[in-house]
Amino acid sequence: MQPKELAVKDAIESRLKRLEDTVQQLTDSVNQALQTITPTPPQTNTRISSRTGHPIATEKSGFKSGLYVGPSHSFSFLKEASANIDAIRQSSGHATGQNAHSELQYLSGRLTATEVEQSVANDSTTFYIPSRAIGYRLISRFLEYGELGEPFFSFPPDDVIRQVVFEPHKVRERAWIAYFNYMMLSIAENESGENDETKNFRRNVQVALNDSRIFLEPRYANVQALCFLAMHGEDYAAPNLSWMLLGHACRQAEALGLHSPAHHDVDSRQQRLCVFWLLFLIDKSCSLSFGRPAFLPTALYKNVPLPDQSFLLKFIPHERAGFGDGQGSSYGSRFGAEIITRSIQWAKLGGSVVDLLTTDGSVYRKQDIRSSLEDWYLNTNQSLTTIMHVESASANASQIREMTLGISTMKFQYLHSLVLLLGGDDSSSVLRLSCAREAISTLSSMVSNWSSVYNGVVWQLLYCPFTPFFVIFGNIIRSESAQVPTIEQDLNFLSATVNYFAAMRSQMRLLATVCSRLQHTASVFLQIAQMHVSRCALTQASEKPATSFQPPPSLSIDGCGQLPNDLMDVNYGELNVANYLEWLPADMGSTWPLFGVNRPEVASSHLGDNKTIPANMFDWFSWDAYYSGTEA
Repeated sequence: MQPKELAVKDAIESRLKRLEDTVQQLTDSVNQALQTITPTPPQTNTRISSRTGHPIATEKSGFKSGLYVGPSHSFSFLKEASANIDAIRQSSGHATGQNAHSELQYLSGRLTATEVEQSVANDSTTFYIPSRAIGYRLISRFLEYGELGEPFFSFPPDDVIRQVVFEPHKVRERAWIAYFNYMMLSIAENESGENDETKNFRRNVQVALNDSRIFLEPRYANVQALCFLAMHGEDYAAPNLSWMLLGHACRQAEALGLHSPAHHDVDSRQQRLCVFWLLFLIDKSCSLSFGRPAFLPTALYKNVPLPDQSFLLKFIPHERAGFGDGQGSSYGSRFGAEIITRSIQWAKLGGSVVDLLTTDGSVYRKQDIRSSLEDWYLNTNQSLTTIMHVESASANASQIREMTLGISTMKFQYLHSLVLLLGGDDSSSVLRLSCAREAISTLSSMVSNWSSVYNGVVWQLLYCPFTPFFVIFGNIIRSESAQVPTIEQDLNFLSATVNYFAAMRSQMRLLATVCSRLQHTASVFLQIAQMHVSRCALTQASEKPATSFQPPPSLSIDGCGQLPNDLMDVNYGELNVANYLEWLPADMGSTWPLFGVNRPEVASSHLGDNKTIPANMFDWFSWDAYYSGTEA
């Protein structure tokens, strides 16, 4: 080979080596910046607590059960959100899209899978028995807090309560053991966190549930315990697991004829009707969520008589000594009775919504149900608000807060129903979006824990907010302009959802890990929406004619109009981005007429200490878009 050819070859190899080193340096710097900006996700293991030894579904387990979810349900956002991610994947980057799909996969696993692991602890087959002093203290607390559920939940006879605490192996109806110990577990966990006492209560619950008679023998105690766990059992708050427990309770309620208790005395008959209608309304809520047939069909049971109003007036949980500041009231509130009556009315409408969505009913039928829902909400809100206004004069702050929680829960339930009913109807898309925004606005007043009775089912508090959340997210992604006034408002709604899960994490102590994981999921999609809006703003600004090029401001990750502090501290090493301009293709200048501006001169500005970048750094998005053939 001639010396001249060798020189050319060496020059080419040298240039390629320089190019390889430069690209690697740029890649490392960008990755380091992304790690600084993007929060580290929590552990994907969704076990509530590794120290509990309780059977909880885990994401990393080898068993995966893709359970059936109907065609129209609360969680159809999983499919819609996936399509929205794919629509912006090219502009958001491969890693960002993968991260978002990973979060959707997590949600899908939580919503459409059920797995229960058996504890292998040595003492998992024997009951914990407290000392006499501790045992009688527990009985006293059980009777105090148990009053919150009256008239739906009853107490076992006194001799059975003593056996539950001191001789559990002699109790035939193990459901009373599960009911007693889970209530004690929730109280203790809420007051002092996880400790040896809570582990003992949890063990007793597990040993009791290992008796198959709870699930196979129709007994009133079984119905009560299964309903309690399905509603407020935080350890059982995985949606499908709660739905399974509810199913067992409904089947046993049918077998016992709770809807037709003619052969019982007056009080027993009224209480059984209360339990039946409680199961009925939870059943409709779950059916609407999963798109599955109801356990208790509306057509079959809609004419079952409601409990007498005088009996429903016993439902005054916010006045009990076990609630709030521990001081009971005696003025006799009508709020609890009214909220139950209105909830049953909604459940009947909810059954109609389920039937309509699963049979693809006519437009006129949908309008009729929508009108009925609107009338129901207007009357319900006016009635509850009036009662609260009248009773506030003699109520303390905690009681007023609980009544406010009940009103907010009813409002969210109504808006959530409308969002589902209007899905797939392009003519109602504006109304559906408005309902989603209002539903998210309601979340801040719904922060609560198991001790509140006016807040509904625990798992619905955690997962149903994602339905309006992803309606708003989809609107942001599909918006043609980043300058639409409502876009910033919608970003704030997404941020409010993140804050809601943070607040719920401090309330749901048994589910702190799950709440944290859901908070991260909402945060990931908030960041994607912010980056999408920022890129749209950059593209629109670059397309406007201008005498001089002015880079538009970028929307910060925290949505507050300021760059995050940690971004200012990113270590770029020896990176000088200006040096990379020499690697641009020679024809790059031809792209600038597309934007109506002259090619900018490279100037430097400083970010951090001695880390130089070009002042027009955001032009890289435009250059990348031009050469990749995709929209920025």
